[in-house]
Amino acid sequence: MREESVSRRYAAAVFNQAKAAGTLKETAADLAVVSDMLVANKALAGMIAHPLVTQSRKKTVLSAAFSDKVSVATMGFLNLLADKRRMGLLGDAKREFDELLRAHSNIVSAAATTAVPLSAAQLVALEKALEQRTGKDIELTTSVDPSLMGGILVRIGDTVLDGTVKGKLDRLREQLLTKK
Repeated sequence: MREESVSRRYAAAVFNQAKAAGTLKETAADLAVVSDMLVANKALAGMIAHPLVTQSRKKTVLSAAFSDKVSVATMGFLNLLADKRRMGLLGDAKREFDELLRAHSNIVSAAATTAVPLSAAQLVALEKALEQRTGKDIELTTSVDPSLMGGILVRIGDTVLDGTVKGKLDRLREQLLTKK
């Protein structure tokens, strides 16, 4: 089985458990704490990912590192990953959990690219327009790419909305070339 689908299953399991317990935000915060600590402490991350370290030793170290920082349910999830030798999936499972939480909360991520930086008023107007179009709350990230020449390029999931000058010129060029 592909690791992506395995991490998705683990994330769905912890998400459903947290949803049933009414602790979605707390579990998300717990997973962020664990992930951040593992990124910051390479020795800890290396030890829990090492195949020669016993599962009981990993669980002891996880308990010492996280039992006072995360909930009992999150510790149970970490212990399950250790028992199943799946600690390497923790980062992917956290990302999948975050996606499930966004979907549950009716939030979608959008990335907007413009030729020049947007003002605060333009950002607010763009967010409102995207929220009206999608019917969901928008988590907007922006970037600047001067090669667009003007306009805006928005990516929401698999959907691309291209209102850039470069995109319009490219489409015009294709139309002119196909008419010959």
